[in-house]
Amino acid sequence: MLRKIIAVRNVGRFLNSAAAGNPQLARHTLISGANGFGKTTLCAILRSLQSGDPAHVLGRATLGATEAPSIELLFPAGAVRFDGGAWTSLVPDLAIFDGVFVAENVHSGEVVEIDHRRNLYRVIIGQEGVRLAEQDTALAATSREMTGTVTAARNALAPHMPQGMRIEAFLAIEPDPDIEAKIAAQETVVASSREAGAIQARAALSVFAIPAMPEGMAAILARTLDDVAADAEQLLAGHIARHGMAEQGEPWIAQGLRHTEDSCPFCGQDVQGLPLIAAYRAIFSEQFRALSRDIENLRQQVMQAFGDRALGTIATTFAQNREHLTFWQRFIAFDEVIINPPEGFTAAAEALRNAALTLIDRKAAAPLAALIPDAAFIATQAAFAEAVGQFDPINQQITAINVKVAATKAATGAADAQAEEATLAKLKLTRSRHLPDVVTLCDAYNARIDEKADVDRRKEDVRQQLEAHTNNIVRPYENRINELLGNFNAGFTISQTRHAFPGGIATSSYRLVINNVNVDLGDGRTRHDQPSFKNTLSAGDRSTLALAFFLAHLEHDPNQAQKIVVFDDPFSSQDAFRRRQTVHEIMAVARDCAQVIVLSHDATFLKQVWDKAPHDSRVAVGIADHRAQGSKMSAIDLERICQGRTATDIDDLQAFMATGAGGLLDLVRKCRVVLETYCKTTYPAAFAANDWLGDIVGAIRVGGDQHPAHALYDELDQINGYTSQYHHGENVGDATPDQIDPNELTGFVRRTLRVVNALQA
Repeated sequence: MLRKIIAVRNVGRFLNSAAAGNPQLARHTLISGANGFGKTTLCAILRSLQSGDPAHVLGRATLGATEAPSIELLFPAGAVRFDGGAWTSLVPDLAIFDGVFVAENVHSGEVVEIDHRRNLYRVIIGQEGVRLAEQDTALAATSREMTGTVTAARNALAPHMPQGMRIEAFLAIEPDPDIEAKIAAQETVVASSREAGAIQARAALSVFAIPAMPEGMAAILARTLDDVAADAEQLLAGHIARHGMAEQGEPWIAQGLRHTEDSCPFCGQDVQGLPLIAAYRAIFSEQFRALSRDIENLRQQVMQAFGDRALGTIATTFAQNREHLTFWQRFIAFDEVIINPPEGFTAAAEALRNAALTLIDRKAAAPLAALIPDAAFIATQAAFAEAVGQFDPINQQITAINVKVAATKAATGAADAQAEEATLAKLKLTRSRHLPDVVTLCDAYNARIDEKADVDRRKEDVRQQLEAHTNNIVRPYENRINELLGNFNAGFTISQTRHAFPGGIATSSYRLVINNVNVDLGDGRTRHDQPSFKNTLSAGDRSTLALAFFLAHLEHDPNQAQKIVVFDDPFSSQDAFRRRQTVHEIMAVARDCAQVIVLSHDATFLKQVWDKAPHDSRVAVGIADHRAQGSKMSAIDLERICQGRTATDIDDLQAFMATGAGGLLDLVRKCRVVLETYCKTTYPAAFAANDWLGDIVGAIRVGGDQHPAHALYDELDQINGYTSQYHHGENVGDATPDQIDPNELTGFVRRTLRVVNALQA
């Protein structure tokens, strides 16, 4: 319970609220004060004390004051101070119904906006619901922030992903330890698919055909004719020698024998029985001729296999293979390939050829003599065999390469270039996905996703709890609102109270029911020709609805018994019945809470509450304007303040100002009565109960600037001077009795109402 407002300094109209007789507060504290004297400031102070937000105080720092705001309040646990921008401790168990509550939670002006719906949701769901809603809001905000971090992490990965690829698919790519080899192989396949025509047209490598001595060469060299006599040979040889035929003798004779029968084809002489002719016939028989042919063929075979043209073909094949290798190496991976002829091969081949021809020539010179290769030939043949052995690995390489060439041709023939390029791109994407920098980015993205997922799971859990709590609260809350509206004799109810989460923030909504017709609340954009909150409820209806929301919220507060409940002019725009019902509801609250504080500019309303409050737990406090000293608080007597005649007199003065109604002389006298009552009730210690207005002016004059009502002196003195001439008996002998000027009276009535803070705008 707030026991005492010790001092409020430099806040609003309070330069220093402390005054003589500053009262102790009670469980039922009623504070009276004219508009603009500090009631709203007190509510702002208490709201700051409840929330811990110093802005409610600092924003109301007294204009022109040189010192900072300071406040001291007394509670059962001791004094609580605001000094330098913060409270020494907070009092969370405060509930305040004032214009701020209405503007934040119910409506602003004539409309209900989204912020009102959000704040009303917190009013409806109570303390536990607010706790859950705050968790939900905080988690929703965190989730939104994390959405930004997730987006940033995704954007960091974007340059490493193909356009249009889902990030989940990119993250799911498994590592491949052989990726580099696969990429190299696939790059070859892609290159092959791009040049399929050239690949199909390109020849494979040529295997080298190594020359060899003709088969049967040794047999031909060693062959003899057993049926040819040796003397025939000698005879023939001598004949050839005698005639100087040399090497051409035997072939020439052999040609001639094919044309002779019984006479010489050269001279026509009969040759029957001649020994030389017999020798000729023996030597150049068919066998002999065959042997000669074989020897000649052998020579031709050696020249064909080992001639310059044949050996040049091997060099040409090497050159062609080098060209083919240059092409195929673009598509096939090769080990190191021998691309030049083995060193010494050509020389060995030529040496073997020459040695063989020497043997053949010797055989041709003596066909009937057996010829065995000599050591020189055998050595040359061995050297050639060694040189030929160097071709074995070359031909093996060529054979292996040609297998790959054939496979490449077969694959390329059915290749789809786009498909192969897609496969290569996929392999490269796999490599990119697992580059160290990209792995770091992926890990960061996954971490952000996991963090956000955890927040979202927690938010969903809290929201489910909030949903369950809200569903349990809303229907009873709506029923209680409508019950309160019925108690206030309102011509409407609410229905379809529900909640949603637009923008991720819990929001309440409801509909008005007027004459059994549902009316949407609308908002500031709702057209004026459509029924809505702003054009179906009067000012009194809106005030009543706001109070009903507050009361229903308070009843559902589990800490209601510990609450200090503050009402600031809770009957705004209400008729007499609703004022009485408001008093009833305030007293109902007072029975269930720790303390109720009611602030009002209408002392008669406070008097109604006063009359219902227990005598031992009530106190009335007034806020009075002490001009240069600002507003001050002191105990007041509501009984005296609310004497009925004074209130009626003020109503009459206000009516005259508004309509000109009323008797002029009567109004003059009421000015005096109203001022007398005001001064005696506002400054009860300064004036006697039977003081008239003239006495009051005199007392202030005597007291000087130390008198508490000194600031009113000039106004009171002038009004007293004007009204006194009509207050006393007149001089009947006066030929020109005073006439009351309505315009002059209007000015003094206005000044009177201003003094008592009853001047209407």
